[in-house]
Amino acid sequence: MKIYLKYILKELIQPFIFGIGAFTAIFVGTDILFRLADFYSNFDVSILTTVELFLLSLPQIIVYTFPMATLLATILAYSRLNGDSEITAFRAGGFSLRKLIIPALIVGLLASFGGIAINEFVVPEANYRYSQMVYEFQHGGEERPRTQYDLFLTPLDSATNRPEFILYTRRFSADDGEMEVVNLQEYEDGRPARLIEADRAVWREDGWQFYDGQIYQLRAGDRVARMDFSEYIVRAEIESPDRIAELDRDTDEMTLWELSEYIAVMRSQGRDVFEERVFWHQKISVPFASFIFALMAAPLGMKPKRQGGSATGMGLSVIIIFIYYGLMTLGDAMGSQGAISPWLGAWLQNIVFAGVGSVLLYKTGR
Repeated sequence: MKIYLKYILKELIQPFIFGIGAFTAIFVGTDILFRLADFYSNFDVSILTTVELFLLSLPQIIVYTFPMATLLATILAYSRLNGDSEITAFRAGGFSLRKLIIPALIVGLLASFGGIAINEFVVPEANYRYSQMVYEFQHGGEERPRTQYDLFLTPLDSATNRPEFILYTRRFSADDGEMEVVNLQEYEDGRPARLIEADRAVWREDGWQFYDGQIYQLRAGDRVARMDFSEYIVRAEIESPDRIAELDRDTDEMTLWELSEYIAVMRSQGRDVFEERVFWHQKISVPFASFIFALMAAPLGMKPKRQGGSATGMGLSVIIIFIYYGLMTLGDAMGSQGAISPWLGAWLQNIVFAGVGSVLLYKTGR
């Protein structure tokens, strides 16, 4: 690794770690502690459970603090280098300002990818376990029910992009592995082939078994043939009860893939799901703010000396973060209402800040 790169990276790491701790402490002190204190005093939650709830809250917070810490670290590091005339020394040695911001962009990219990974592989499960635990002690130890009403399943054939089947049930219980009042329309080559109606369906080791119903064979130009049955194992590969129950998770308990599947199912039912589509994009755009902040903060840190040192850097970071999350809230609201495209609603703040950062970088480098 080149010496200048290693030197500036060292300048960035310490304030980055400090920023994670400082901003995490702010989130904990202004939100999490109040909730945990409420659980402890009103539901007689044990200390061990309280600690576990606290730990399960941290992954979501860290996803938000990574961009903030990157912003603070970049401003402080480059302000220090500029204040001690080391930027001037670098330039005298032939380094361009654009080359000097490369370490900040590396930290921003690593923080972005780290945030995306945590958001995808840790946050959904942590949020799910948190919700389960809260439900259990709020309802006397009962597990969160996994029952859904008026459930639709419409998986698509990946080869033809057409429905494999459409299933409707009036009541689905993942705990019992049963469905009540079931309608299943099976497709072949993208066309409806069979309609199966049953009073109930039960999950067995070899799949779903339907009881007390009728099968209608659907062929264009032919009479609809009907066959009554008391027991029938369907050909359609309907998911297991546990897998279906996962579709009932809150969106912040889903991975990107699960959320994509959930959105596809909801859209197939004619729902707009603008809010869920915005949230899907935010699972990437929010962590990616680390890179955007690094791009914008490095030129800001190279500005002429300001009075106040670290305090000024902290204050400037808070102002930028406030504006960023203000824009994010605006984009979220507009995207969720369908006023703008969901992806634009999720990425609006990043686009604006990337534009500002590019202009600052251009002016600084002239």
